[in-house]
Amino acid sequence: MDWMLEGLLQGTQFQKLYNRRIEDLRREYNLRKVDIDILYFLYKSGEHNTSKDIGDLNLFNKGHISQSIGRMEEQQLIYAVRDQADRRCMHIMLTDKAMKVVEEITVLRKQMYNIILKGVTQEERDILLTVSRKVNDNIREALEHKV
Repeated sequence: MDWMLEGLLQGTQFQKLYNRRIEDLRREYNLRKVDIDILYFLYKSGEHNTSKDIGDLNLFNKGHISQSIGRMEEQQLIYAVRDQADRRCMHIMLTDKAMKVVEEITVLRKQMYNIILKGVTQEERDILLTVSRKVNDNIREALEHKV
């Protein structure tokens, strides 16, 4: 396989750029990368805002999620609300303080997409999206079936 495609699929170059871009934000708010990723996920997730939902992304282990949630509760960025139907389930909500951070994360992410998609036509973007969905479906299927 072409090494550039392999690097893209593994996300190593993207992660380097992303980590460099969020460094100032991390320092300013005393956050770790996992915290930033979880805040953004919670912002985008709608009703899928439990620790289990975060874990279903398969990006972080339960320990990292639990530690991150604890840190962000102490910083008053998030709070938990008990589910009305299932009292064992806790929904994680963003505070107004967190929304300021999320706004900055959103700006950074838009800048990142502008950088990495510079010179890519709309037709190419559509093809990339279609291929990405297929690759993600293949990965998800392989994980579910332990292929």
